[in-house]
Amino acid sequence: MANRIIEEEEIKDLTNGDKLKEESSLTSTVKKIADFDFHLKREWLIKQIPFALFVIALLLIHIYNVHSTERIIRQTDNLNKEIKELRSEYITILSNLMSESKQSTVAEKLDTFGIKELTTPPIKITY
Repeated sequence: MANRIIEEEEIKDLTNGDKLKEESSLTSTVKKIADFDFHLKREWLIKQIPFALFVIALLLIHIYNVHSTERIIRQTDNLNKEIKELRSEYITILSNLMSESKQSTVAEKLDTFGIKELTTPPIKITY
């Protein structure tokens, strides 16, 4: 076909023929998204407010859960550190007690009060 001048009537016929073709909803949706052609109606937006509030509530609950979890983890770490410190203090005190309760150490401490260690074994009383 050779190039020719198209008159206005032919242009109208061509465009009407294109409009008569029925497009699928997916195709029209894709075209709207590609053209950034969103016709948002006030009624639709008002209808979506409860859902938006629900999503916001879920986000707030999620943020609260994250913060409380982090707080619990910090508390757990602090308690673990305290347990380690108390365990080392317990071991130190136990070792001091063991060394203080030796017979020779007890004898030395009682010697200052004038109490002497027995040289003879004790006698068992029976009847």
